[in-house]
Amino acid sequence: MKVLIVERSRLQQMVLSRIFSGEGVIVSLAHNYDNALERLEEEEIDIVCTAYQLGVEKNGIDLAQAIRTIKKYHDIPIVLMASTDKTFSTHDAYNAGITEVFGRCSYEDLSSKIKTLLSRRICTINAHILYVEDSKTAAMLTMRDLRDSNLTFDHYYSADEAFMAYKDNHKQYDMVITDVVLEGKLDGLGFVRALREITPENYKMPILAVSGLDETSRRVELLRSGANDYIVKPYVKEELLVRVKNLIMTKYLFDQVEIQQEQLYKQAMEDHLTGLHNRHAMEALIPNFCGAAIRHKKPIGILFFDIDHFKRVNDDHGHVVGDNVLAKMGQSILSNFRSEDFSARYGGEEFIVILYDTTYEQTVAIAENFRKKIANIDFSGLDITISIGALACNINSKTDIHGLLNKADELLYEAKESGRNCVCAKNYMSTAETLKSLN
Repeated sequence: MKVLIVERSRLQQMVLSRIFSGEGVIVSLAHNYDNALERLEEEEIDIVCTAYQLGVEKNGIDLAQAIRTIKKYHDIPIVLMASTDKTFSTHDAYNAGITEVFGRCSYEDLSSKIKTLLSRRICTINAHILYVEDSKTAAMLTMRDLRDSNLTFDHYYSADEAFMAYKDNHKQYDMVITDVVLEGKLDGLGFVRALREITPENYKMPILAVSGLDETSRRVELLRSGANDYIVKPYVKEELLVRVKNLIMTKYLFDQVEIQQEQLYKQAMEDHLTGLHNRHAMEALIPNFCGAAIRHKKPIGILFFDIDHFKRVNDDHGHVVGDNVLAKMGQSILSNFRSEDFSARYGGEEFIVILYDTTYEQTVAIAENFRKKIANIDFSGLDITISIGALACNINSKTDIHGLLNKADELLYEAKESGRNCVCAKNYMSTAETLKSLN
């Protein structure tokens, strides 16, 4: 990228050159109106940065008007550097073709403004586009412009074909560009509506509608149907690419927000040491787990267990070793129980697993099997065992799940009193008995 700096002051030339060069931009210098036009004719310039005062007869606004008459510079950004005693109308400047007016300011502020300007120009986006256009000529021109910006695409002449391609592989696309007037069962408007109806998540997919007809009613209906933006043919390459990049960047930012939300949710609901749900997640998720069991009339089993003599592990070997034991215990729980079961670190060295659709006999067998597995795992040379309190029950909407957890905790206490490394279980499969026992 190359910038033309038009400035009479050698000091200001040096300041601007340093800022632009620091951003990797090639600098060309001109000291007056005529010299600037010569540079524009001889070189390929991407941005013009001009002072207002360029001599007795000409100024920066005059230069902007002259630049706009040159076909290849019709859309070039022109920045006007205004002095503190501004003697021109900003309205006149914009009418003449100036795109931005920068007031004279500190070096830091000026540098920040120029960096922002360049970021908008240099910003490159990797994206894959679904493009629908039935005119070969229009498609050829648009595909050339997309290619020039390093954007990839799949082109279809009919909306029907494009819809099937999108339906089968919608995750590979970052946006959709579609003409409005299309041959076939689906026109552009129908195509937009069909895309939005596939799944709710498709409302995040940016859609740019293209038409040779600039009618307000058509634009409004397209936007109502789910298009994010609208551009009229024939369009200028720069306008098309700016709209495309703006839509893709907006989707990217939304995606980043969703990723951050997922990460925050995971941090709030997951115990970082074991990878299991934490106590907060238990309060939030167990009602849903029990609700599913009630709706489908499935029994549940509850295992409440802790690591035997865990305090000795910390005291004798240190908390780092203790943390490693907890982490390995979490891995063992995740690998030995089903995805439909609920597992959590209750606190300290205590853990809870709630088994879905599990009878009393199955619950006891699962608890005993897991106890034996833990006893045979090598915890970095340490002999680790667990004690388990286990119960099974049928639940209904009146069941106190916290009461059941307390019962499992009492059974755990009995297991520890019985010598540890064992399972103490009780059958609450009768709903009446469960409710009676918890009252």
